[in-house]
Amino acid sequence: MKKMIYLWGLVALVLLMGTCVCAQQANEAKPPVPMTLQQCIDVAMRNQTDLVIGRNNVIVAKSKVMAANSSYFPQVSIQNIAFHSGTGVLNQATNGTALSVNQNIYDGGLREAGVQGARYGAKGSSAALDRTAQTVTFEVTTVYYDVLRAKHLAEVASADVTYNQELRDQMKSLAELGNAATVDVLPVEAQLANARITLLIAQNNVRTAALVLQNAMGNFPQAGFDVVDVTSMPDPDIQPLETYSKTAFLIRPDITQSKAVSGAAGASSKAARLNLYPRPVITAEYQHSIQGGFTTSGSQIVGGIAWDLFDGGANRAVYKAARANQANAAQQELQLSRDIQGQVEEAYLNLTSGKERLAASEVGLTAAQSNYDVQKERYNQNLAIALDLLNAEVQLTTAQSNLVQSRYDYYTAIAQMDYAVGKQGGPNAK
Repeated sequence: MKKMIYLWGLVALVLLMGTCVCAQQANEAKPPVPMTLQQCIDVAMRNQTDLVIGRNNVIVAKSKVMAANSSYFPQVSIQNIAFHSGTGVLNQATNGTALSVNQNIYDGGLREAGVQGARYGAKGSSAALDRTAQTVTFEVTTVYYDVLRAKHLAEVASADVTYNQELRDQMKSLAELGNAATVDVLPVEAQLANARITLLIAQNNVRTAALVLQNAMGNFPQAGFDVVDVTSMPDPDIQPLETYSKTAFLIRPDITQSKAVSGAAGASSKAARLNLYPRPVITAEYQHSIQGGFTTSGSQIVGGIAWDLFDGGANRAVYKAARANQANAAQQELQLSRDIQGQVEEAYLNLTSGKERLAASEVGLTAAQSNYDVQKERYNQNLAIALDLLNAEVQLTTAQSNLVQSRYDYYTAIAQMDYAVGKQGGPNAK
């Protein structure tokens, strides 16, 4: 009986292991679900290294504010005191506990300068995180469109190979029947070879773009990674350049960050300048101790003037460095204004020209398709040679490629303008 139970248990274990292996193989064989643009952005918001570091920087900056604000509150400490004196029979040992409360009432403005600098630091870190999120969104969006661009160009290249291969086979058959010259096959053979090379390059571009996108998302490369095609995109009404510039100077987070950096540099300069001159200092202290069975307590308020009469030039050097940092911050703030204006104008040019290129590419494709249809009909009626049909097909393929390039250049230009003016961007942007 025990042997039967053991055998049935062994069979059940083998079946269970087989089921697990089959399920694992099924999961491994199942390709990943194609991702939308918003899903790619969401993954990047969680995984992208710059964002993770930025969020940690915000935590650090807020902790510094908390530490700076603590100087406004009493500092309470408790100590255990052990006192020993003498040796041998004269040895005395006394234990006690002391509670101390210290309060910095006024230190000439150093405390206020430190708190102000810490608050500017926290404000700048938060603004930097916001701009980093916009940068990551823009990068993911751009590379996402690059993937779609590469995929559609590969489709055009694949169709071109198929067409040239069919035309080559048709020309060979006609040449074998004596209805066409053998030399008429040569141009088609050459075009087919070029089309195959173009297809190989296009297919490699698809794989490369997918790797770049996964890296921008903060992911490791995944086999079978794919994205969802964009079926429709908003066609924004293009505003005057001045409108975009005003929006950028109003809402871009890096302007807030730059002003915060200047403010923090000013606070450091103020603190360094205070150390150069005499400054009033007022502190309060209260102590309550129990030692050797006796209880003592007392409090005092001490006021005075603090002044480093000679420190080897340390305070003067610190002040000089702080002033230089403040000047650098002001210069960087000015340069940022120039950069923003240039970035907005560049995005505006790309947006306006991109829209015009897209419209022109659509017209070009319509014309190329009509020309191809006409040449194909003329060829079927023996009114055109194979070279005429081949040239029409090349023009059609070029027009299709131009339309793909123009469409995703325009989509990228929309994202670039959102980024230039300081909007979050992406498919859910408002």
